[in-house]
Amino acid sequence: MTQTSTHPTDTAHLHDGDRITLEELSIHLSAAAVWLRQLAIAAETPSVPVELEEFCDDLDRAANELVRKAERVAEVNGIIADEKPLHRKFNGSEPWGFAAHGADPDKTRYGKKLSTVLTHHQIVALARPDMPWRSDQTEPGIAYLDGLDGLPGLDRWESKRGAKRRAQEREQRILATTRQTPCPSCGAEPNRECRTKTGRVAELSHQPRRQAAVAHVDAAEAS
Repeated sequence: MTQTSTHPTDTAHLHDGDRITLEELSIHLSAAAVWLRQLAIAAETPSVPVELEEFCDDLDRAANELVRKAERVAEVNGIIADEKPLHRKFNGSEPWGFAAHGADPDKTRYGKKLSTVLTHHQIVALARPDMPWRSDQTEPGIAYLDGLDGLPGLDRWESKRGAKRRAQEREQRILATTRQTPCPSCGAEPNRECRTKTGRVAELSHQPRRQAAVAHVDAAEAS
């Protein structure tokens, strides 16, 4: 499948399955680095004489950072694919994955929300054979996917970033719809700001106007 638009959510061309694999992500990052380095070389001799040395160096630095990220994703993918054992607990005490699910609902034992789905940094750290707690390990390590087994909603899981992005996009739709909706409180017409009882323009909209917009957005998303 080829890229069909420049919209950030047009990602189908990046993966063969329903979701991108870690291997696909690593390869794409590496390819992006190649592209940036080639651009840096091409920019050494632009058609119009313009000195772009600093610009080219910036492209090279960005490419190097992408390579580092690609290598880290490839490392994590190898740990998971090879089923390398991960320590079952952080610092010898805090569980993760299914073992952490519901283990401390009141946050009284560990003082923070326990990790269920791990970050790439956590996976690498738990797989390292030289971590201090390895010598005191009383039970064998566990492969990452085995450690997640049993967690509810894994087939629908998305990162915190994805949830935040969708919430921000929804809020933008609500704000745009609110402005297009007449206000039943102050009588503001579409595309006009709400006003106070004394006639002053307000940045915020009256609640009934916003509630009408929320209902409209919810109905559109449900259809």
